[in-house]
Amino acid sequence: MAGRLPDGTDQCGPCSGVDSIDFRCRRCGYPGDIYTDKSCSRCVARDRVTHLLSGPDGTVPEQLQPLAEALGNAEDPWSVLAWIRARGGRLLAQLAAQGHEISQHTLDALPPTGAVQRVRAVLVSTGALPWRNENLAGLSLWCARTTSQLAPHHAQVIKPFAEWQIIRDARRRAARGRYSAGAAHADRRDIKASILYLTWLDAQGRTLRTATQHDLDLFLATHPPKRRTLGPFVRWAIARRLTAPRLTAPKKPWSRPSRFLTEQQQLDQLRRCLSDDTLPLEVRIIGAFVRLYAQQVTRVVNFTTDRYSTHDGRAYFTFAAHPVLLPPTLATLVQRQIAAPRLSDILAPVSDRTFLFPGRPPSRPRTAASVLTLMRAHHLPILSARNTAMIEAVTELPPVVVSDLFGITASTAARWGHLASASWAAYLAARETESPEQPDVTCEDEA
Repeated sequence: MAGRLPDGTDQCGPCSGVDSIDFRCRRCGYPGDIYTDKSCSRCVARDRVTHLLSGPDGTVPEQLQPLAEALGNAEDPWSVLAWIRARGGRLLAQLAAQGHEISQHTLDALPPTGAVQRVRAVLVSTGALPWRNENLAGLSLWCARTTSQLAPHHAQVIKPFAEWQIIRDARRRAARGRYSAGAAHADRRDIKASILYLTWLDAQGRTLRTATQHDLDLFLATHPPKRRTLGPFVRWAIARRLTAPRLTAPKKPWSRPSRFLTEQQQLDQLRRCLSDDTLPLEVRIIGAFVRLYAQQVTRVVNFTTDRYSTHDGRAYFTFAAHPVLLPPTLATLVQRQIAAPRLSDILAPVSDRTFLFPGRPPSRPRTAASVLTLMRAHHLPILSARNTAMIEAVTELPPVVVSDLFGITASTAARWGHLASASWAAYLAARETESPEQPDVTCEDEA
C-alpha cells in the first residue's frame, strides 16, 4: 500500500493516481512482497527452485518434479529462499547437476553430515525417495564404518556380532515398528562396549579365548557403566564358543522406579490435559496418552495416524497389537490433530505414511527430546506420570493384559506386577480352572 485515506482505508499507488508507485508483482500480480526485479518472493523462489533442480539438459528430472512443486507451493517462500542458500540446497544442486537418479545408496555413499540427512529427509517427504527406518539404516552404516577401522583380529569378532546379533535383532524390531532412535543409540553402546572390552584384553596381554571370569570382573570393576552394555556380547561369545564357557555374563539391572505422583496429582494433570484449551493440542494428547495408557515418549512420537480407528460410533487407538477404547474427549483431540497437525517445516507431507506428531520434515516424527522439553515447559512431567499410570494399570489388570494393550514386554509387565504386589499367577490359575469340557451356557440354561 502506498498511502492511507482520511477514513483509514489503505490505498495502492495506482489507485492514488501515482502509477510509478506500484508494488504489484509484474508476473503474478500479487500486491506487495517484492523481492527483486519487480517480482514477488514466491515467483523468485519458483525460479530458483527450477534452476536448483535442473539437470544438465536444463529441465527438472521427473524424480525431482514433486519436490520442485512442493517447494514452489510452500506457504512461506522466504523460508524456501533461505533453504536454497543453505548447505542442503547446494548439495541437492550438485546431485541434480550430475544427471543421475538420486537413490538412498547415493546418499549413503556421502559423508554422514547434517546436510546429507536434510536432503534425504526432504526427498523422502516429497516421495522422491522411498521411506525407510532411518534409525536402522543409520545403525547399519555406522557399524560398517566402525568395523572397517578396527584391527583385523578385532573386526573378525565384532563384525559378525554386530551383523548377526545386533543388526538382525534391530531388523526384527523395525519390522514391528518398534525401533526408535533410543534403541539405535543403545545398540551402538553395546557394540562400543564390546570393542572396548577387546581393546582392554589386548592391553592386559589376554585374548577373548583366554579371558577368565577374573578378567571380566576386573574390566567391569574398572568400567562400571559397561555393566549394562557388555552382557549381550559376552553371552554371544559364550554361545559361539569364542570365550570360556563358564563365564557369567553381566545382566542389565532393572532399576526400581522411584518417581511417582499422588492419585490426586495424576487426576488433576489428566483433567488439565483433557479440558485445558490453553495447552497446545500436542501437549494435551501426549499428556493423556502417558497418564491413561502409560506410554513412553519414544513410542508416542512414532505413532502414525492409521493407528486411530472408529467402529460402531466408538474411537480406538492401537498402541500395540489390540485397539484400545479412547474416552470421547481424547478421541476428539486426536481427530483434531489428524485433521490439522502442527507443521514446522516448509514442506507438507505427500506420502501415505503420516505421523500423528510430524517433525521436520513431516516425513519424520518429532524427536523425543523436543517433546520432553515441551512437556516440561507446560509443567506436565513424563516419568513420574508414566510410573503412576503403570502401577495403576497392573493393579487393576493382569500384567499379561497390560503387556498386550500397552505394548511393553511380558517380562517388564511382570516386574511391574511384582512391584505392585499384583502377580499374574492368580490370573493363570483362574484360566486353568476353566473346564474346556463344560458346555457353554445358553439363554435356556439361564432361564
